[in-house]
Amino acid sequence: MAKLRLRLSLSAWRRLALKIGAREASLNPRLRVLYGLSSRLYSALGRIQYESHASALENTVPLPPIFVLGFWRSGTTFLHELLCCDPRFGFPSTYACMNPSHFLLTEHWIRNRPPRQQTRRPMDNMKYSWDSPQEDEFALFALGAPSPYEALLAPSLMRDPRLLLDLNQRPVEEQVRWSSFLQYFLQLLTVQQAKTIVLKSPSHGLRLSRLNALFPRARYVIIERNPYEVFASNLKLWQTLLELYSLQRFSTAEIEEFVLAAYVLHEEAIGEGAQSLDGRHVAHVRYEELIAEPLAQMMRLYRELELGGFEEARPGLERYLVGMAGYKRNSLSLSMAQKAQVYRRWGTIIEAKGYAWPSERLAVG
Repeated sequence: MAKLRLRLSLSAWRRLALKIGAREASLNPRLRVLYGLSSRLYSALGRIQYESHASALENTVPLPPIFVLGFWRSGTTFLHELLCCDPRFGFPSTYACMNPSHFLLTEHWIRNRPPRQQTRRPMDNMKYSWDSPQEDEFALFALGAPSPYEALLAPSLMRDPRLLLDLNQRPVEEQVRWSSFLQYFLQLLTVQQAKTIVLKSPSHGLRLSRLNALFPRARYVIIERNPYEVFASNLKLWQTLLELYSLQRFSTAEIEEFVLAAYVLHEEAIGEGAQSLDGRHVAHVRYEELIAEPLAQMMRLYRELELGGFEEARPGLERYLVGMAGYKRNSLSLSMAQKAQVYRRWGTIIEAKGYAWPSERLAVG
C-alpha cells in the first residue's frame, strides 16, 4: 500500500523525527526527505496565513465551542455530522484539518470547484469529502501540538500509552503549546465561519478537565458504544491508519495492547473530567440508541444542552439521514482469546455500562 503523507509544519516534523530511531527511520528514507522538504513549505504558508489575517485574528473572540467526545470508533463521526447539519454551527472541514497552515488562503478555491465525488473511509465505508466535518486532531498535530497521532508515523510510541495519550505526562511547555494551538485553530475557524464551532476528536476525551478550564462555557456531548464492538473496530482502524502513514514497523499485538490500555485511560479521564462540568453543559448518548432513533435522540440532546432551534435544524438532519440510507456497517469478529482479553481488561467498565456481548453484530471467529 502506498504511504500517504500528513502535511506537517517544520516544528511538528522536527519534534517527531527525534522520536523516530535512526535505524527504523531508514525503512523509508524517501518519505523522510519528503517530510523534511514539505514541512518547510507548510510552515511558510502558515506564516503567510497568519500575517494576512493578523488583524482579524487579533479581534476575534470565538464563541464557546461544542465538543463531541467519545473513544475512537464510538460513533463520534456520525454524531459530529448530525450536529453539523445545523446551519447555526460551524466545523472544521476535512480540507481545513489536513491543511491547517493555509486553509484560510486556499479552501475557497476548493469550494468554488464543481462538486467532487465523495469517497469512502477505508476503516468503515462512511462517505466523506473535502467539505465533510473532520477531526481537529489532525490539524493540531500538523500545526505542531503534541498529539496521540504522532503514533501514526511512529507506532513505537504506542508502547507507552499513558505518555502518548495523557497530556499531563508531557513537559509543561508541550501542554502550553497544545492549548495555544487549539485556541489558534479555533480562532482560524471563527474568522472563516463566524459561528459556534463543533469540534470532534476522540483524543479530546482524554483532555476533558483541560478543555473545561480553557472553555468554561463550552458544551459537551459524550457518546459511548458497546466496548466489544469498539475494540474490534479499533483494531481495523489502527491497522488501516498505520498502513497508510507509518514510517516504522508495527505488529498486531502492539495495536491490541495499545487499544486495551487506551480505552481504560480514556474512561478514567472522562469520569474525572465530567465531575467538574456544569450539568447543563454536558449530555450523554449511546451509539446504539442514536442510530436507532437519530431524530429523537438529537431532539433530546438539544433540549438537555439548551441549544434551542431544533425545529430549524430538523430539515438538514432529515436530508442527511436520507443520504445515509442504505449504509452498512462493517462485519467484524473477534477470536475467543480476544473476547476473553477484552473482558479481563474492560469487564468492570462493560458491566458498569450495562453492556453484554453483541452476538447479533459481532462474530467470534
